[in-house]
Amino acid sequence: MAEKRRTTIYDIARELNITPASVSRALKDDLSIGKVTKELVRKTALKLNYKPNVRARSLPTGTSKTLGVIVPKINDHFFANVVAGIEMVARQSNHHVLICQTDESFDNEKRCVELLINQNVACIIVSLAATSAGTRHLQEAKKYGIPVIQFDRTDESLRTQRIINDNEQIVFETVKHLATQGYKRIAHLAGPQNIDIYRDRRSAFEKALRQYKLLYKPEYIQMDCLTKQNGREAAQKLLSMKQPPDAIFAAADICALGALQVAKEMNIAVPGTLGICGFSNEPYTELTTPSLTTIEQGSVEMGKQAVLAFMNGQESRQARSLPPVIIQPTLVVRASTCRV
Repeated sequence: MAEKRRTTIYDIARELNITPASVSRALKDDLSIGKVTKELVRKTALKLNYKPNVRARSLPTGTSKTLGVIVPKINDHFFANVVAGIEMVARQSNHHVLICQTDESFDNEKRCVELLINQNVACIIVSLAATSAGTRHLQEAKKYGIPVIQFDRTDESLRTQRIINDNEQIVFETVKHLATQGYKRIAHLAGPQNIDIYRDRRSAFEKALRQYKLLYKPEYIQMDCLTKQNGREAAQKLLSMKQPPDAIFAAADICALGALQVAKEMNIAVPGTLGICGFSNEPYTELTTPSLTTIEQGSVEMGKQAVLAFMNGQESRQARSLPPVIIQPTLVVRASTCRV
């Protein structure tokens, strides 16, 4: 006879249509949970024959040897490299890594945080989903004494350690490169503006145009470009204008790839008529024809620094205002922008 599956707080949460975190707090008689909810949770736990995991409950906060990692796309080369960096350092200190993927969904992101809270992880290392809308779920983790470390896609309003690139410096360097190659009408495929790195890249792009005295046209900035299809649609719109741009700087390589495909379909010479630059140095950027100019973000180092930030701050788990750890990115110049 098959062994009966053990009832968990997730089963109780589904039964009552509340969050697992609320169930956990109710079972611990937390003051933030009302008496009616506590009674419902207890009755449902009894009905479902719930038995608490004594081992997990006996672990004091912070003694766990598991680090929780939340990424938008695990098959994205950038995020895979960050995870590799996290595991390198975690392994050296005998920590394990539990990886969750949001698939760019805010609802999935909240569920991932709840899961990691209930797994009693020692820390949550997170890069926000494209549709992320607020940080209450991450504040919840901090209430449980679980430190949160943000990397790449972060929310500055959440008082945590952040591991980020120097976006302004690298965007200025990229625009300067395009200008020296003779491009004068540069468009930008911008990422979602609810995420600070994409706001920063757009802001730096506009500043760089002014500094290098290049044409600025609002219609040359296309928003919410984070997929190949978005890149294709934005490029079709831009390249069909009466005065189309002569260069496209994308906030992500996958969008630059979509733009390159459209340029080929429209028989627009790259880099002769149109320059294209991406961001992230995905492996395929070396293999396209022409190869794509892009930006290397130092993803492995970003992962290493995220774990080191946790290790260095273990003794102080209170919310603090910390300066971000800056990883310097580098411009990787390839054929797609080289006229000279």
